[in-house]
Amino acid sequence: MLKYNNKIWWKFLFKPSGYFFEGMIWSVILYGVVTGLFTFLHELYPIKLSGLYSISPTFHTVLGLVIGLLLVFRTNTAYDRWWEGRKHLGALVNTSRHFSMKVFGYLGNEELLNLIKHFPYILKEHLRNQNFSEITNIFPPAFAKELSSIQHKPNLLLTRMSQIVLEGFKNKTISGEQLIILENEIEKLSNILGACERIRNTPIPFGYSIHLKRILLIYLITLPFGFIREMSWWCIPLMMMVFFTMIGIELIGEEIEDPFGMDVNDLPFDELQVKIEGNLDEINKQ
Repeated sequence: MLKYNNKIWWKFLFKPSGYFFEGMIWSVILYGVVTGLFTFLHELYPIKLSGLYSISPTFHTVLGLVIGLLLVFRTNTAYDRWWEGRKHLGALVNTSRHFSMKVFGYLGNEELLNLIKHFPYILKEHLRNQNFSEITNIFPPAFAKELSSIQHKPNLLLTRMSQIVLEGFKNKTISGEQLIILENEIEKLSNILGACERIRNTPIPFGYSIHLKRILLIYLITLPFGFIREMSWWCIPLMMMVFFTMIGIELIGEEIEDPFGMDVNDLPFDELQVKIEGNLDEINKQ
C-alpha cells in the first residue's frame, strides 16, 4: 500500500505516483495515434468524410452521462470491498491481541499462542498466492507436515486451537466460562476468515464488468468524430486526456476490488501481519 501525505497540496499534486497500470501508457499513446489517423483523414478528405465527422454532441452527452453513472457505481462497489476488507483486517488485529491476552492469562499454552501469532500469515497466503514457504520455520515438524498436506490451512489452525482449549477444559485448567470466552475468540477468527474469503472469491459480476468495458470502448472510439471537425489537431491531446481519465477510473476499480493482493493500492496485509506478531510477542513476554 502506497503511503502519502496529501496535506502539502502542491508537493502532493506533483508527486510521482511511482507506478503505472499495466499497459496504460501504451494504450493512451495508441489511442492518440488512432485519433491522429482520424484527424489526418479528415484533413485529407474534408468533403468526402464530412458526414462521418458530424456526429451530434447529444449522442456523446447522453452516452457519457450513462457511462459516468456506471463508473461511479463501479468505483463505489470496488471501494466498498476494499474498505470492508480493511475493517476485517482491523478486527484480525484486535481479536489476535485479545485472544492472546486471554490465553496467556488462562492457559499459558505456548502452542496455542504460537498458532494465534502465525494465523495472520496463514490467512494472508491463503488469500494470495498460496506461498507457505515459512511453515517449516514457524511450526513443529509434525504439524508443519500435516499443514502442508491439506488444502485449507486456516481451518486446520482453527481446529487445533479448539482442541487445545477443549483439552484445557477437560484437564480443569480453565473453567466453563473461560472455555466459552476462548471459543468465542476462535469463532471471531473463523468469521474473519469467512468474510475475507467472500470478498476474495466474489468478484464484480461478469456481465456487468464486460458490459461496462464494451460501452466504454464504443464511447471512446466514436468520441473523436464529434470533436475533430471543430478542433482539428488539438483533438488529439484532448482525446488522450479523456481516455486516460475514464480508463484510469475503471482500472482503479479493478485493482481495489481484490484488496488482499500486493498491488500498490491493496491493503497493507504484510505490515499488519508483522505488527500482530510483534504485539503478541510483547504480550507473551510479560
